[in-house]
Amino acid sequence: MIYQKKLIPVILSILFISINLQSAKVEKKNDKAFLRIVYTFTQKDYTRESLSSRTDTMALDIGPNLSEFYDMTAIAKDSLKYSVFQPAKVKSVTLIKNPHIAESAINSNLNGNNNVFSPNSYISFTIFKDRDENHVYTLDKELRIGGISVFLDEEIYPQQWIIESDTINILNYPCHIASTKFRGREYEVYFTQEIPVNEGPWKLYGLPGLILAAKTTDGIFSFKAIGIQEINDRSLSIPDVRNSEVIKDIKQYNEFIQSKAKTESYIFENKGNITIANKFSSKKIILLETEEN
Repeated sequence: MIYQKKLIPVILSILFISINLQSAKVEKKNDKAFLRIVYTFTQKDYTRESLSSRTDTMALDIGPNLSEFYDMTAIAKDSLKYSVFQPAKVKSVTLIKNPHIAESAINSNLNGNNNVFSPNSYISFTIFKDRDENHVYTLDKELRIGGISVFLDEEIYPQQWIIESDTINILNYPCHIASTKFRGREYEVYFTQEIPVNEGPWKLYGLPGLILAAKTTDGIFSFKAIGIQEINDRSLSIPDVRNSEVIKDIKQYNEFIQSKAKTESYIFENKGNITIANKFSSKKIILLETEEN
C-alpha cells in the first residue's frame, strides 16, 4: 500500500504512544515498523583508483522507537547463494588462492554460462537507530565465504541542522532544505514536515520531518527516496552480537572497510561444481565518514 497523507494522524498517534512510553521510562528494544522508505544510494567515484560509480536500492523501516536501514536485495542474493551451497546439490568445490590462476579463472568464468556471485554485490552494512537513546548501531560483514561480521555501537546525537526557507517537491511532498556537517562531510538534505517522523537514511536524523533526499556537497554520496509504503508485519530489534566482532570506534570500523576491500572473492557455480577465486585488490574505498566527530 502506498503511503497516503491521510495516514498522518495514524503516525502521530503512534508517536504519541511512544512518547508516553518514554515518559513512563519503559525501555523498549524491540519495535514494530509502520513505515518503509525505499531509497537509491549512489556512490560516485566509488574507489580512488577509478571514476566508477554504483547505485544500490536501500530500505529504511521505521518504528516508533527504532529504525533499520539496509540493502533490499541482500536477502534475495544471500538466499540464492545459500541455495547453491546446499550439500545435496554440491558435487565439488575448488578454492583458488594463487593470484595469477585466480585472475585467469575469474576472466574465463565471467564469460561462461555459470551462476556468478560477484564481490560487493550488495551493500553489506545495516544501520540501526535507537532514537530514544541517541544510539546508532552498525552491523557489517565480509561478503566472502568464511568472512567475519563486525558490530559498532555509537552514541550519536541528532545532527545540528540549518533549515532554509526554500522548498522543492519529492514524491509529491513539499520539502524544506537543511544542511549540516557530519564526520568530515557537508550534507544538504530535503525533509518533509507532512510526514512528521524524526528519521532519515543512514545515520542522518534530527529534523522535524522525514528526510526524503540527502547528498554530500562534494557530489560523491547521495540518497533519494523513490517509494513510501505503509507496513505492519516487520519487527525491529537491535541485533544479537554474539556472532560478531565488536569494534570500538569509527576509526577501527573504517580500517575494517578498507581491509575487506583488499580481497575480492568470486564464486562460480555450474551444475553443482563450485569454484571460489580470491583476487587481491589494491582498491581504496572512499569513506562516508572521514572524521570521528
